[in-house]
Amino acid sequence: MWSKRIYRPLFWALLVSLLVHLALIARVSWFEWDKPVDVPLMVALAPPLPTKTPLQKTALPAASKPVPAKPAPTVKPRPPEPPPPSEPLFPIEPSVPAMQPVAELPSPVQEAPVAVVPMPEREEPAPIAMSPVEEESTGLLPPPEEAQPALPSHVEIEYRILRKGDVAGVERHRYLSGEDGRYSLTSIAEPKGLLALALSDLTQKSEGIVTSQGLKPATFVYRYGKNPNKEQRATFNWEMGKLLMETGSRRQEVPLTDGAQDLMSFMYQFMFVPPLQEMQLAITNGKRLKTYAYGFDGEEILQTPFGEVRCLHIGRSSGDGEEKTDLWLAADYHYLPVKISKTEKDGTVLERIATRLQVE
Repeated sequence: MWSKRIYRPLFWALLVSLLVHLALIARVSWFEWDKPVDVPLMVALAPPLPTKTPLQKTALPAASKPVPAKPAPTVKPRPPEPPPPSEPLFPIEPSVPAMQPVAELPSPVQEAPVAVVPMPEREEPAPIAMSPVEEESTGLLPPPEEAQPALPSHVEIEYRILRKGDVAGVERHRYLSGEDGRYSLTSIAEPKGLLALALSDLTQKSEGIVTSQGLKPATFVYRYGKNPNKEQRATFNWEMGKLLMETGSRRQEVPLTDGAQDLMSFMYQFMFVPPLQEMQLAITNGKRLKTYAYGFDGEEILQTPFGEVRCLHIGRSSGDGEEKTDLWLAADYHYLPVKISKTEKDGTVLERIATRLQVE
């Protein structure tokens, strides 16, 4: 009897305690039932969801064994990316590559503290005029012809005359042109040594005007010694188209050929008309008028007392085997004659080699 009184309250206490623990266990299981199980997930990038769309629950694969539940880290939804702008902030010219670094793009002239203002379209700069030298270094244009210096108004050349390899005399040429457009060309040859006893001075003189086509003779005189009967004179009448030739008492008039020259003017005509451009010339010596054809014999380097001279070697012949004249024209001195060789009818060669050259 006493034992029942003692165990009955203890029984009820144990029963109540058991019920309370069962209730607590059931409550804990109820609240943890919806928590996700910490299992490996395969994650793939997906387009961002709208900010107000609630996250949907994903069905979890059934685990073969129960895994203790762990709280998963809170995943915040990524904010939606803004749509790409319809136009770039800075207009890119077609000449700038699309993938060019932003650092190389032009910056705005004025700073905009609040909003970025697009720069106004730039006008294409006007082309800058380049000198002819700059145009050759870039490779946009072909190289220009070498500009020849201004034509001289005063030329003096002194020659040493050689006959059969020996010094036979000296010859001096003087060319003068004035502001009035007239020219004067004189040659005086003086024999030296024993030849001075047998030969006399030879004087040639040509006068006329300077035109855009070169020298246009008016008169030419060829005088040997002091005997007037040995003087040869030519008078050019361009208006009438006649050439009057006089030797002593003999007079002859022939039609005047366009571009005709005399024995002196033809050698200095190359200052105005480069050699090889006109390969035929009508030339008079005061006794006759003949058309001579020239041939190009090549380029040569001539050794002179004033240095090496690059020359064009040309030769002319009367075509009848009477005589032949060769000229060496200085390419760096307005094609002036620095060497003259004449082969006479009997085969004698008379050479004139320049020893002094003055150009002004």
